[in-house]
Amino acid sequence: MLAMEYKYNLAKLQDQKEKVEELIAGQKLSRVFPQPLEDEFWTKNLERARKHTDQYVWAGLLIYFIGILILIPTDYWIIDKQYFVHDFVLSLIGIINGGISLFVFYLFSSLERLKPFFQPASLVLIFWALVSISCLTMSIQTAALQHQSMAIVTIIYVLGYILTGVKPIQMMITGVLAAGTTIICLTLVGANFNLLVFGRILLGSCLLGFVISHMIFARERMIFLYSMRARISEQIHRIHNTELLHLSQHDELTKISNRRTFDEMLEIYFSTAQRQESSLAILFIDVDFFKNYNDFYGHQKGDNVISTIAKTIKNAIRHMDFVARYGGEEFVVLLPETDAHGAYAVSTNIFKAIERLEIPHEKSLVSKQITVSLGITVYRGEQAMTKDELLGIADQALYRAKQLGRNQIYYQSIASANSKPLHIS
Repeated sequence: MLAMEYKYNLAKLQDQKEKVEELIAGQKLSRVFPQPLEDEFWTKNLERARKHTDQYVWAGLLIYFIGILILIPTDYWIIDKQYFVHDFVLSLIGIINGGISLFVFYLFSSLERLKPFFQPASLVLIFWALVSISCLTMSIQTAALQHQSMAIVTIIYVLGYILTGVKPIQMMITGVLAAGTTIICLTLVGANFNLLVFGRILLGSCLLGFVISHMIFARERMIFLYSMRARISEQIHRIHNTELLHLSQHDELTKISNRRTFDEMLEIYFSTAQRQESSLAILFIDVDFFKNYNDFYGHQKGDNVISTIAKTIKNAIRHMDFVARYGGEEFVVLLPETDAHGAYAVSTNIFKAIERLEIPHEKSLVSKQITVSLGITVYRGEQAMTKDELLGIADQALYRAKQLGRNQIYYQSIASANSKPLHIS
């Protein structure tokens, strides 16, 4: 089941990688992705823009106000003396308005409650900044200052496209609406301005921002695809490594742990028992007369029996226990914190579960169906011995069970070799 899951996930990732590579090979500046991928691209782009705003806009605010403090005195030489108060006040209002807009922009990028509204807030703020600054600009009487302010409007258009992470088409619509709203407002208040010149500046700035952003996002699309391919490749590599690790730790036929993993787990369980002076039971399980079964029924059916018994043993033990295929038709179970009575209870569960399978075995010398022999020994942490010695005693217990006629459970005490067999009725 696990192998099938590996193969399914691997095939799915391989298919995704191929599609991404096709997109990379055929990507053009104007081409969009398939809809799910397109949505993912803009979602990530918007989130990246929000994070950048959260990290850097405060620094931009600081630089903005420092720059203003440096530049304000120069207005004295730029503004016509006859309009000085009028134009200076309007310039100051524009400066304060810009600072407030940047601060609000920062709030929507950083505050948890406002983050979900970052995109619409960006559009609204850009719209407001364009309309307010454009109206203030056209109300200024000094031509030089007016031209300077129009350059600022152009910058706002371009930065709106680049920094907000909003789709260019959405920003373009916002820019056109801002231009139209500005012209309507100026017309209603009777402002003196050249509609043709002003309209060309606004719409030209909007178009310039659209073209620049389109080129930038074309590059971002390629970066997005390369990043996605790298991520998928990493996932494929991880699955390969996981599968290799799984294969190195598990028996290919039964899908339970193999001899190598058992040796590692025995080391851990044995050390724990020694350190905590707790009990550790070991069960050796052998399928009776399995060679006869293979010779009579064939190796394919023999493999099926081994797999079935492995699954049965795994289902019959507790979640804290460990089972592995020790070799051929032999299995071993580790029972931590388990005394002789507990080990016998678990052994009985295994024995009865296999008995209930009722797998025919015509060539068995003890029954007409598949049976097993079990050997048990229990280690107590205070006993001075090695794990290899413990394993040897458990193996002796299994040997005694087979020697005494098979199809039974035999307990071999570490302290004494005079244990009696326990028969299943």
